[in-house]
Amino acid sequence: MKTVTRIFITLILTLGAAFCASSGVFAQEESLSQLSKGQYYTIFGARSLDTGALVRTLNIGSLSGRSGDGTAGELADSVDALYSSVSDTLDIHIYSFHGKLKFLANQSEVSSVFSGYFGQNFPERSFYLHDRNTIYISAQDTTMGMLGHEIAHAIISHYFVTPPPEKVQEVLAGYVEYHLRKSSGTLR
Repeated sequence: MKTVTRIFITLILTLGAAFCASSGVFAQEESLSQLSKGQYYTIFGARSLDTGALVRTLNIGSLSGRSGDGTAGELADSVDALYSSVSDTLDIHIYSFHGKLKFLANQSEVSSVFSGYFGQNFPERSFYLHDRNTIYISAQDTTMGMLGHEIAHAIISHYFVTPPPEKVQEVLAGYVEYHLRKSSGTLR
């Protein structure tokens, strides 16, 4: 009987730890506010997120044909323009697509969210989670190429009935990132 009790207690503690870890992730995600909603993405981030600096850093204004003060609405327009550009590059157009884009403060928060979902350390600055139709990206490290890369994953995952293998997706998303960097003049 003591063995069964120990197994039961171990199970309860394990489940409790897993719940706490995942609830920490969800609490972190729930702390984000909806900043804007565009045609293709609803954008979330901390209320203190400097959308003007983000718009300037992304340099997407040239794609959207707008340049302004960097409001949340302009960020949504810019992300929509980037989505269209990625669609053109891939020659895959899904006009009914709508996903979520979550700007987390930094790579550490991105890693924390990834770890909460998958229980693994994550050294990257962004990822796309198909099951939640959400891009998680470090606001501190965001570039147009990086965001375009993740948008490519979203488009590819929704276009094919069975999403291509991870390596094939990475080749296509890498091509999109290369194309964006080349066209924006940031390719070194």
